[in-house]
Parts: sequence; C-alpha cells; structure tokens
Amino acid sequence: MVVSTGVMRGIARSHATITLDVLASPANASIIEGADYVHEIVVFNKKKLGDYLPTLFRLQRARYDAVVDCMVTAPSVTTLLLILASGARYRVGIAGRGNDAAFNVTVPAEARAGAHMVDLLAALASAFDVSLDDNDRHPVLAVTDEERHRAETVWGNGFRALINISAGTSERAWSDDRYAEVMKHLSEGQPDIALRVIASPTDADRAQRIARDGGGVYARTPTIRDAFALIATADFVFTPDTSIAHAASAFRIPTVAIYVRGKSERWGLYGTVGENVEHREPNFETLDVNVVTAAIDRVLANAVSRRA
Repeated sequence: MVVSTGVMRGIARSHATITLDVLASPANASIIEGADYVHEIVVFNKKKLGDYLPTLFRLQRARYDAVVDCMVTAPSVTTLLLILASGARYRVGIAGRGNDAAFNVTVPAEARAGAHMVDLLAALASAFDVSLDDNDRHPVLAVTDEERHRAETVWGNGFRALINISAGTSERAWSDDRYAEVMKHLSEGQPDIALRVIASPTDADRAQRIARDGGGVYARTPTIRDAFALIATADFVFTPDTSIAHAASAFRIPTVAIYVRGKSERWGLYGTVGENVEHREPNFETLDVNVVTAAIDRVLANAVSRRA
C-alpha cells in the first residue's frame, strides 16, 4: 500500500473529473487515512467470509467507471473476481501476466529489468493518459498534527535515530545483540543522540531488551500510524525490509535498510538519502554488523540533519 500511494495520487489528480476510492485490507486501510486524493476507503477482509457479499454489493452500488488492478507482480484471484463482479465499464491491468482476459484495458509493463515496485506500479498511469515522473510516483504519506505532536513528545533532545527491530518473516530477523551494537555505534558517532526503538506489539519485550542493551528507549507504537509519525519526525532510520523502509522513503528520511538476497532492487529505498544493504544469503544469520555500521557512517556523512 505504501509504495502504491504516489501512483494512486498521480492517477487521482490526472483529470479533474476523477474521484478515487481504494479497496484496502484492514491492515492497510489506516495507511491512507486522511489522504486528500482518496474519496473513500472500502475495507475488505478476504479472510472473513462474511465480508465478501457486502463488499461485492458495495462495489456494484458505486457504479464505478473504471477499476484498476494494483497487484502488478502477483495477481490475486480474489481481487480479479471482485474486479469482474464490480460491473465497471473499464477494467485496467498490466498486460502479459497471464490474466489479460480479465481486463479490457491493458497497459505495457515497465520494461526495465529489476525495476522497483514503485516503477512497476507507475505503468498503470498510462491508462489515464498521464506519465508520472520520479517525483509524481514517489510514495507519499501524511500524519496529522495530533500524531506529529504525540511523536514529538517521544523524542528527547539531540539527533533523532529510530531503530525498527521487527520484520514480517523469520528470514529477515536479525539478532538482538547486533541491533544493540548498531545503537552503540550510533551513540559513538553522535554523542548528542536520542535513540528510540520501535517494534510490532508482538515484539515489545524484545524491543525493550534491545533498547536497554543498546542505550536507547523503547517507544510503543500501537498502530502503524504511530510508527509513521515517529519516522516523519526522525533524523535517521535503521530497519530491516518492512513497511518502515517504505515509509522512510515517503517522508524522505535518511535511512539504512537491510535486505536478504534478491530483494533490495524491487523493494529497496526509493528517492531518499540512504543505502540498501543486501546480504548475499537468504537470511540475516551471517550479516556482519560492521557492514551495516559502515553503511550507516556513509549515509550520515552525506545527510544533513533535517532538524538543523
């Protein structure tokens, strides 16, 4: 959802007559909450059988002129069925993925090998006779004044470094002691530093332990928007490959993100000062902390504090 935001905004603003609704999972709906280019968010839980008929009827009642499939790399059968059942006059998708029959408007895929997910999504804009430049397609997020104020109260004085220790899958898990080493390294290079550690609620105990060992403070983030507000007010972010990296790109925060083999090209940082550290292995078990701290030093040397 985060990497789709700039493209969705570009399509929504391409013509004054467009009103854009977004079909979102419960987990993703809050990401675009308050987005000024979104008219309505239709929340659909595909794991909940009782959501199917109400969602279908809602899509049909809206009488959409066009429905766009943003699943550009791994087509979703559920999404395709909803697209077909919506009754929309135009069904827009990327050509050549084996499901062209589901669409009556297809557009060529991004031709560059190893293109970033943002660029793959941006190909959809051509269906609306618009070409999105790098700035237009750049992910965009917004936080409210209240969310920003709450985040400000979490930070102390000094350079603000945010460390995310949670990853969605086991192969992206890095050891606690290495996260603590990264934090100590940051403290050595930035004596006047505020180190804050965030994690998914299920990793709260681990985050508190890492924060203590690394000389930082654990910051609770009950929702993804709490995490976004901390990113928006940070000077630097360190994270494994997660939505946190995409949010750091959206807010253009200097960032170092770590990736397992073969992931950074498509899912890496986009349009922000930073480095993608891609490990040669399919997990982080042997990822050397010195490789990471060297990347951090390079990024910090090239980035001017946003608070300066």
